[in-house]
Amino acid sequence: MRLVPQLDTYPRLVTLAQTPLGKIAATTAFGLLLVLNGEPLALEIAAIVAILSFVPAHRRVIVSAATLCWLLFHPNWIPMALIRKVAASEHLDVDFGLKLAAGAAVCAVLCTQAAWVRILRNRPDHLLGRRPVFVLVFSYLCLFAMAGALPLHGVARVALWILVAVLGPYLWFFAYALTDRTSTNPDSYPIQFGTFFPFWVGSRGSFTPIGKGGAYLRKVEVRTAEELALIQLRALKLLVWLFLLNFVLAVVRILAYGELSPLMAEFCRTHGFHIPNLGAPTLEAAIDQTAAGTPVALYLRWAAVLAQFMDGLLAMSISGNLVVACVRMSGFNVLRNTYKPLSSATIAEFWNRFYFYFKELLVEFFFFPTYIRYFKQHRRLRLAAATFAAATLGNLIYHFCRDIHYVFDLGLWPAVAGLQVYAFYAVVLGAAIAISQLRGKRPPLGSLPFHRRILSSAGVVGFYCLLGVFNYEGRSHSLRTHLVFFWSLVPIGTGR
Repeated sequence: MRLVPQLDTYPRLVTLAQTPLGKIAATTAFGLLLVLNGEPLALEIAAIVAILSFVPAHRRVIVSAATLCWLLFHPNWIPMALIRKVAASEHLDVDFGLKLAAGAAVCAVLCTQAAWVRILRNRPDHLLGRRPVFVLVFSYLCLFAMAGALPLHGVARVALWILVAVLGPYLWFFAYALTDRTSTNPDSYPIQFGTFFPFWVGSRGSFTPIGKGGAYLRKVEVRTAEELALIQLRALKLLVWLFLLNFVLAVVRILAYGELSPLMAEFCRTHGFHIPNLGAPTLEAAIDQTAAGTPVALYLRWAAVLAQFMDGLLAMSISGNLVVACVRMSGFNVLRNTYKPLSSATIAEFWNRFYFYFKELLVEFFFFPTYIRYFKQHRRLRLAAATFAAATLGNLIYHFCRDIHYVFDLGLWPAVAGLQVYAFYAVVLGAAIAISQLRGKRPPLGSLPFHRRILSSAGVVGFYCLLGVFNYEGRSHSLRTHLVFFWSLVPIGTGR
């Protein structure tokens, strides 16, 4: 018995979804489910999806127009708080002027990108065309390092930081656009623009392009009315599933942390209810207390580790697949971002299933370039080196470029040194995935006997639970702090 009805398997429903009345009903249900899943921009997203449903022949043009509207009215990926902080540190208090400067920087960045794409298409042997993604990322890192290290002051410093802050969020979207130049029938730049923070990102503004770039969207775009009806029904089915996951996430947080919503807290207070819970601290709080010499009880330390894993798994499933549902409603049959990670038989398979589009980004821009160029005569070394390039080096570069505020707050070198905990995490992750791949394919979990299925699943989940102790992206903890907490989980000879 399935919790969510398989809407796309009902022929009458598929036929109805192709009619004008069915399209109105589908987009109305879509908007309502977005509201139930906590999307504040549900009405605007549903309105755009309704237009796409009735005018599918101009889908890519409409998506580009909607992306432009999102840039003008909902540019939540532009870190204006950081830009204001930089301006305040230079005693420049002109809020409207900062918005104007940020807007000008966005225009300059997009125009430069358009010119670069044109050069690549017209002159593929140009210096910028040989390794465009490397040039893009390396240039941004140099620009970022200059902003953090050069002794600039006043308008010059603010201008440099505005450029860094504006370019950073677009980095991987531009990378996909640059690789699209080699496609058989690449999109024109106005159509390609529709893939840069498209409207389906909603209020999230993730730096990871969910749905990848134009080449992938062309590949998975639906062509017929029946295909559109099927994929929209699957999107609605996915949103119902996410609503259930939101409920499960709320229950996990209540039972683990005693975390109640304001409405539920008021209800419990009024009626004298008490919901039992472990009262576990967050993992970061538990690590802080252990470092301070006042560790919480052992069972609470384990509860913090397990709750962190479950919270992260559910939150990723909800946030990423909510965007996937919007992409599908728009007429693109994209894969899920998180898909049955607990059914993974290996560490490498879990990584692939947990955050698919982040994994795809690392594979596209770090794994394949390394695999194609180096150690061609040594198969196992070649695979291991490419895996480390993606899961370790690419992982670190992505997070360093994403969290630019640490460089401004701490300075360049302290921000780099402060990444030591996450660097350890990335190295261990890369090694584990490489070993998992070198061991070769394993039978699917469902084909194994029950006892082996349990052991295999427990091993994979246990690895990621414990590795989560080091999945820390901040800069205030040292690696020693996390190692002390890790060893405290098995307090042999400590008396605790």
